[in-house]
Amino acid sequence: MTDRDEQTCFTPHDAILRWTVHLAPERPVKLLCALGVVAFACFAAHWAIGVLGSLAVAVALVGSLADFLFPVTYEITSDRATCRMLLKRAEVQWRNVRRCYLDQTGVKLSPLDRRSRLEVFRGVYLRFNGNREQVIETVKAMRDKWR
Repeated sequence: MTDRDEQTCFTPHDAILRWTVHLAPERPVKLLCALGVVAFACFAAHWAIGVLGSLAVAVALVGSLADFLFPVTYEITSDRATCRMLLKRAEVQWRNVRRCYLDQTGVKLSPLDRRSRLEVFRGVYLRFNGNREQVIETVKAMRDKWR
């Protein structure tokens, strides 16, 4: 077995921590409001533009609400943190994480050296699901390992 084969046998992508968050069932009033807004916007677009307009509006709104409407799976491995949802995947490698921001619902892993307006579009936000302490401790351990 060569060195390359030995590296292949050890997969750094094995999950240290994996969990799923599905916000819609936890907040039924917000779910009804969101679906009402989508339905109203589709109706208005259909009236103003036609079938293709209502389809475009539906795709845009459901896409923007995907992290609320559909389950989101988070995974922390030895080399990266990943967030997977309906048609989107965001990940950041630990060696690229420069800053972490903790709030009540999760922790943001940012590759930027300082706060910026671009931060919303960069990095990964790990939302808690009854596992706050476990996520925080795992993030601390991975950050310490890759510093």
